[in-house]
Amino acid sequence: MNNYYKAYRIPKSIIKPEMAEHLSPAVSTNNKTHIKTKEMKALNLMVRCTLFLLLLAGNISVKAQGPYPNTGNHDVCLGATEPYGVVLNAGSTYNWTVTPLAGGNGTITPGATPNLITINWTTAGTATLQVVESNSFGCIGDPVTIIVTVHPTPTLVITNPPPVCAPATVDITLPAITAGSTAGLTLTYWTDAAATIPFTTPTAATSGTYYIKGTSAAGCFDIKPVTVTVNPAPSLVITDPPGVCAPATVDITVPAITAGSTAGLTLTYWTDAAATIPYTTPTAATAGTYYIKGTTAAGCFDIKPVTVTITPAPVLVITNPAAVCDPATVDLTLAAVTAGSTPGLTLTYWTDAAATIPYATPTAATAGTYYIKGTLAGGCFDIQPVTVTVNPLPTPVVTGTDPVCVGTTATYTTAAVAGHGYTWTVTGGTITAGQGTNTITVSWTTAGAGNVSVNETITATSCAAVANKAVTVNPKPATTAITHN
Repeated sequence: MNNYYKAYRIPKSIIKPEMAEHLSPAVSTNNKTHIKTKEMKALNLMVRCTLFLLLLAGNISVKAQGPYPNTGNHDVCLGATEPYGVVLNAGSTYNWTVTPLAGGNGTITPGATPNLITINWTTAGTATLQVVESNSFGCIGDPVTIIVTVHPTPTLVITNPPPVCAPATVDITLPAITAGSTAGLTLTYWTDAAATIPFTTPTAATSGTYYIKGTSAAGCFDIKPVTVTVNPAPSLVITDPPGVCAPATVDITVPAITAGSTAGLTLTYWTDAAATIPYTTPTAATAGTYYIKGTTAAGCFDIKPVTVTITPAPVLVITNPAAVCDPATVDLTLAAVTAGSTPGLTLTYWTDAAATIPYATPTAATAGTYYIKGTLAGGCFDIQPVTVTVNPLPTPVVTGTDPVCVGTTATYTTAAVAGHGYTWTVTGGTITAGQGTNTITVSWTTAGAGNVSVNETITATSCAAVANKAVTVNPKPATTAITHN
């Protein structure tokens, strides 16, 4: 190709009849048309516009990826700012417009490149979003439109639930809490204002501030806080008044009875645990159980019983404990020792009849006489002696032959004591006489370490002791047969 001509290869399929008169003279080669440069100025604009229109019409397939993933009509929420865009063609300009259809409208803000915009949707309803592209040749493309539906933001109305008293919780899913909100909302519950951390127990909320998110079917939502107030339950501490003896009465309104309770309680007095029947004479209470109700300014309360004891002097019944064998001791605090006494006694233990010297080890008493003092809550008491018997053990000692030989017989004995029984056990031999007495005869049958044991029991007390004697049992020699010439 020389300096006077410049070839433009144009597919014949796109050359329209009305263009033919501008293409002469031309040279056809390989189904392409070559046009002289001097005729191109007139043709240039027409060809480029035709190519652009063919692109728009879909006659030429060009694969391009848009700047955002979705196409088609769009649902948005009122007040949202949404991005929009088309594929950027070099040199093109883009005219974006929003046209209300049924009230919907928004404000366009240009993006970083002319093919991009954002729209703040300011009015609920529907609107047409349109873009018209003009390319660098001055050709104007067909308008591209979508319908945008701008959904209104729902209204979430929150009424904080009434306070409750611990340990109660609050169900913040109850309809009363969101009464007056936009109908049909899907409600979810969160611990943070951005609704990113779910609240997992909204039906049993403890004290604190939570957040309810109401979402419409269109996905639009409102988030509002809800405050749960769980007032602490008061602590009513009751110390029963000291017991008194009749005919005295007790004032159950004195501060000592409720000392240690939550401060500022209003105290009332009742004869039943549900606090429905008032007690009219709490300053002169007779024997019985009454109920004090302590109420805070917030209306939370605690009810506790108080017991008034007015009794005669108690009866302390003593049953001496069974005798034991040395070195055992006796537990004087066992219930059996004072069984049959006036109920409710506080028992203390002493070494003297006036109960002035405490006995320090009543759970491990040795032989002797001690004193138990039974005291009622009212201070009345009785003192009674209790005797502890600790019987001695026998002291057997086994004597007899040691060592011995297999096949021999030996005698073993321990001291004879009247009223005592004897049970013998032998290892390595056989008792041949004397079992049950203080002396036995043993036939030794097995070589090795033998043993003679006696269990001596005092018949009257059943106290017993065991003594052992180790016996070495030697084997007989094994003589060979006599030999001779």
